[in-house]
Amino acid sequence: MRLVVWQDKHGAWRCFEDLCPHRLAPLSEGRIDESGQLQCTYHGWTFNEQGSCSSIPQIVDEKAHKTACSSNRACVKAYPTQVLHDLLWVYADSSPQTWAAASAGKLGLPSSAFPELVDGDWDLKRPWFQRDVPLSFDVVMENATDPAHVAHSHHGVIGSRYTDHRMDISLQGPVRTGGFKTLVAPVESSGIPPYEVTYVAPCLVRWDRGPTITLNIIPTRKGWVRIFVNFAGPKGSDRTRPDIPGMPPLVGFILDQLDKHIWLQHISTQNPIIDGDTLFMHAAERTLYERGDHSSWSKQYYMPATADAAVITWRKWLDKFGNSLPVLPRTAADLPPALPREQVFDRYNQHTKHCPHCKAALRNAEIAIGTVAVLAAVASASFVVAAINAAAALPAAAGAAAAAGSASVTTVGLWLVANLAGLAAAIAAVGGVIVAGLLKLRQQFIFEDYVHAEH
Repeated sequence: MRLVVWQDKHGAWRCFEDLCPHRLAPLSEGRIDESGQLQCTYHGWTFNEQGSCSSIPQIVDEKAHKTACSSNRACVKAYPTQVLHDLLWVYADSSPQTWAAASAGKLGLPSSAFPELVDGDWDLKRPWFQRDVPLSFDVVMENATDPAHVAHSHHGVIGSRYTDHRMDISLQGPVRTGGFKTLVAPVESSGIPPYEVTYVAPCLVRWDRGPTITLNIIPTRKGWVRIFVNFAGPKGSDRTRPDIPGMPPLVGFILDQLDKHIWLQHISTQNPIIDGDTLFMHAAERTLYERGDHSSWSKQYYMPATADAAVITWRKWLDKFGNSLPVLPRTAADLPPALPREQVFDRYNQHTKHCPHCKAALRNAEIAIGTVAVLAAVASASFVVAAINAAAALPAAAGAAAAAGSASVTTVGLWLVANLAGLAAAIAAVGGVIVAGLLKLRQQFIFEDYVHAEH
């Protein structure tokens, strides 16, 4: 399903099928015209908020124009939308019955809605982090329900492979169409109290570790998902991340400061967390589907530990309730070709260009690189010119000093030339260090290879 989302003149969000009925051009390449309607920029057909065609500029006769515009074939499929939890939700049904229910306010809330946020007792603690990753929906959801991987896969970012990370995971209650709940019980020596990990069909995983980690995993096509991450907790609480036992107070203070600068938090924590898992899953899912379909997991995986209980439960839920999901690959041929590391860890296209915080920070970094380079070059060149001029004046000054029987002028002149040259070199060196640091910062928004052996 290809969709285009736009805001009408009243600021309401509208969602259409991304398809002009005239010649099948994508409406996402269109524009909002002066009347606040969506216009296809191929031939200028225009559509109102309900998806009805309001203008076909090429038809001269008024009666013929009215007849053509009123035809059902001139309409675009329109889907009801709802803004909730600072996210836009689309109800994937364009039938008249659904629109009647939407107009009467009877569609209800999305199944993945957070009850505590809906009730107003909680709020979100950060803006949403969003990233597209080249992974299949089933494999990413498997990873999201699996706390056992954190200490190793995210060592040095949000975990440590040297801590005691033994744990028991048990199913809490039955597995239903709407999802399941597991209890994670780390060993006492870890310092982490028990917490729940809940899957709410079709796309939500929540880790209730105070504040609650919320993961919305949205399949965009076979082999790709869009991940939305946030933290939610009681109103009035300033906790923006779970406590990590044994963390030095200084590290905790630094992390708290990072949270105040969204772009810095994205490049230092959120993106590295995604990077820490992606290459593993990108390779593993191809092996899984080369050897069978998604239901062959029980023959291919060996999971003897109780810490694997959440993954086993997810796979059983998928076998029972999600087997017909259209986003699931059936064979390896349904997956895109395996990508090189440069594309697997492509932060710019997967995140930065869509994130207002990181996009602005990247632009500022690039401006700073150019500014510092120019200022350092101009300042350094100025001191070099001054040193050259001073050196050129030395012979005349030395001759005059010799005639007067004094050598002090020559000594001072040499000292001045040497210091001017030294200042030029120092400015160039400092400028180079700053530019190098800014270039490294810039790279964090574009591509950062993640090598586990180096963490």
